Amino acid sequence: MAPDEDIRLAVCRRLHLPDNAAIRHAENEQMLMCARATAPIPPALLIDGAIAFLLRQSIVAACTSLESFFWDSLRENVLTIVKARRRGADKSLRDLTLTLDDYLSMENYADPDERLRQIILKNFERRTLYDSESIEKISSVLTVRGFWDEVGKRCGRSARDLRRELDELISRRNQIAHRADRPDEEEEQDGHGLRVIHSAWVRTRLATAKSLVDASNQVFNETIHTMKEQLARDREQELAKQTLKPEAAPEPTPAPASDAPAPLPPTDK
Repeated sequence: MAPDEDIRLAVCRRLHLPDNAAIRHAENEQMLMCARATAPIPPALLIDGAIAFLLRQSIVAACTSLESFFWDSLRENVLTIVKARRRGADKSLRDLTLTLDDYLSMENYADPDERLRQIILKNFERRTLYDSESIEKISSVLTVRGFWDEVGKRCGRSARDLRRELDELISRRNQIAHRADRPDEEEEQDGHGLRVIHSAWVRTRLATAKSLVDASNQVFNETIHTMKEQLARDREQELAKQTLKPEAAPEPTPAPASDAPAPLPPTDK
């Protein structure tokens, strides 16, 4: 119920608020109480359906963050994977082919390793995460085995529940992005003709996405750290071999030529 205008203005003057400030009040026989928000609320959020709009945008933002995290993890570590695993790398890396131009560009590049990384990533353009299978493919390239079981253990959740909630989140993002979240014929609609969305449903799945990223980051870092340690040991061994390699014996220096006649062999007297 809106307060009396005189009371509203009196409260505004007492609290040094603008005369047009919105005041909410409640009253009974013993008390009249006026209150205002400690943080300004944008008027757009007071429009019917504004909260649902924000919930949908949070779903889109969460899935975009997931895509960025997993593809950036691959982009940053792909060269380490190729060097450490070599023929043991994922099939998607082993099957890469280099053109003659690629090969020549590596020879003429100031940093051949950086050029190799660019060539590899050219074959791994960032793609949309359509479901949890896309994440599993990236984890396979990063040579993580049993990915879902491992992150489930770190999240304190079953792998099946993690994948289910993640698939639901990504599916809803796809509905929002491609169909503006319009419902099918049998689905419930809100007052704007869109699929009904609940805050609790969104919060639960956003928490799942955050837990997945935190756990995945730990798993990836541990895997890459192990590879880097392996590469460091390989470099030390190679350096030791070069240091201990025996030097070739110098060739004998020929005697200088002389014009004096060669001595005669001894004769028996």
